[in-house]
Amino acid sequence: MKKNTGLLMMIILGVALLTGCRSSETASIGMVKQSGDWIYYTDNNDEALYKMKTDWTGKTKVADNFASGYMVIQGDTIYYSDMGGVSKIQTDGTEEANVVDVGKESSFGFEVSGDWIYYSTKPGSIYKIKTDGTEKAKIADISSFEGDMKVSGDSIYYADGISLFKMNTDGTGVMKLSENVVIHAVEGGWIYYGEKNEKGEYENVNRMKTDGTEQTKLAEGTFTAIDGDSLYYSKDGWLYRENLDGTAAAKMNKVKMWNILDIYGDYIYYGEYSGAAYRINLDGSNKKQLE
Repeated sequence: MKKNTGLLMMIILGVALLTGCRSSETASIGMVKQSGDWIYYTDNNDEALYKMKTDWTGKTKVADNFASGYMVIQGDTIYYSDMGGVSKIQTDGTEEANVVDVGKESSFGFEVSGDWIYYSTKPGSIYKIKTDGTEKAKIADISSFEGDMKVSGDSIYYADGISLFKMNTDGTGVMKLSENVVIHAVEGGWIYYGEKNEKGEYENVNRMKTDGTEQTKLAEGTFTAIDGDSLYYSKDGWLYRENLDGTAAAKMNKVKMWNILDIYGDYIYYGEYSGAAYRINLDGSNKKQLE
């Protein structure tokens, strides 16, 4: 099941790693990702990656020294950001290796698509490299790039300033699509995006075709996630779910969630400012703490 969350998630997780309140007795959770029947999560107190089954059994430490702010799980491989760039490790904790070494540069983030990793460095260079660390190539230099990028199929969608562009994964075929856009996700031939208002806040959930046509407002609110065929967004303290075309909107719950970490199937994983993290059902019931 393909997952998408906004760029804001990476920023919040990074801040939580550095400034979140910690307790010596309670886990301080940084990231949570469910993949199949397993939950993968980081404990900032001991800088370790753990996994356990969705029934809360089989807790196992996957890796030590895992101070990462972002990870992608693809099959049996976990790709994650670290101080050196991008590394990978198997879900059983073996075969840990660095794939991308950014050296003295600072990295915005990365995307994994098929056998390729696409990543960007400040002030605005985009690269690609095979997941085995070979065939590194610079794709483009973007003048006003701040890391807002999604990869889907043979195309890269990115923001240059407040303008949305797309290009082929080899850097050719650059095409301007729209203005005043923050990219949330690219799914099924559609770009899901928000707009920045005069206060610099992101508002509304919209979508357009990947060629920039058929721009449509789906909901008033703040984008949260796409999980399968469902779009989640928040408004007036409520979490809503609707179809990807904006139909059949329904309230899910009004649980106060400081930071939603992942939505997968019938579950929501969220963190509190204290560092505690929980799983609840979509309707807000059956609250369980990750430890």
